[in-house]
Amino acid sequence: MNILVTGGSGFIGSHIVDKLIQYNHTVKVLDLKKPHRKDLDFVEGSIMDKNTIRLAMKDIEVVYHLAAVSNIDLVKENPLQTVEYNVMGTAYLLDEAREQDIKRFIFASSAMVHELKGHLYTFSKHASEQLCNNYEILYNLPFTIFRFGTVYGPRNRGADVISIFIENALNKHDLHINGTGEKKRNFIYVEDLAEGAIAGLAEEAKNQILTIAGLVSTSIMDLAMLIREVFDDKINIQVDNQMDREDDYEGIISGIDETITLLNWKPKVNLFDGLLKTIHWYKNDAAYK
Repeated sequence: MNILVTGGSGFIGSHIVDKLIQYNHTVKVLDLKKPHRKDLDFVEGSIMDKNTIRLAMKDIEVVYHLAAVSNIDLVKENPLQTVEYNVMGTAYLLDEAREQDIKRFIFASSAMVHELKGHLYTFSKHASEQLCNNYEILYNLPFTIFRFGTVYGPRNRGADVISIFIENALNKHDLHINGTGEKKRNFIYVEDLAEGAIAGLAEEAKNQILTIAGLVSTSIMDLAMLIREVFDDKINIQVDNQMDREDDYEGIISGIDETITLLNWKPKVNLFDGLLKTIHWYKNDAAYK
């Protein structure tokens, strides 16, 4: 199939691109920066530009929409930009998909919507989910919504807790935990996530909301202890109970079992092995260095 990936030069998007090409799909990337590989079509531009969207979606059958403001700190610093880019950008893409009779619009949402806490990132994902639902109801535009858990692995953007912990450990710095460390995440290795996202092309996933996340819920404290174990217990863990963020994600999640059954997919890489793979990338990747 001819498939467009918005945000296909980013962390998650680039791995989905890899899997799509591996499975012999023809891929086009729409992004502000160049993709990591050259055996695809590339449209440089923003999802806020309707002409760029129209060009990118020409002759496309399926859209994977991943382009978004996702760094939580940047979201808090730029509320209007976040709402405009994440919500209106999705609307522009959906409307062009409607015009061009796209077979499926696959939207990258977040497990954070299970809580709907007071954060604009969560709001923007929930609002975009509602847009996908309404475009299906009003215009018969098929969708698949993926609520991703906390993703880690090679090519990450360096702002997630695993990236921060690994970078600190490699530099022999302490691992700092804000709050008690009891909040949990269903960490998922990025290649497992990409496999699940490709499985979502199946007819069974049409007009479904599916959770793609790790099977085990791990606390931030347990994560820190696991990383310390990987580094032969030579790294200290510092806990700052006064730095807990009220708007932080608690880790509530559901729907993983339903996704496994529907897609005949499940994560293969456990957290320990995934950390080893990620640390190896940090140590050896020229781009990171």
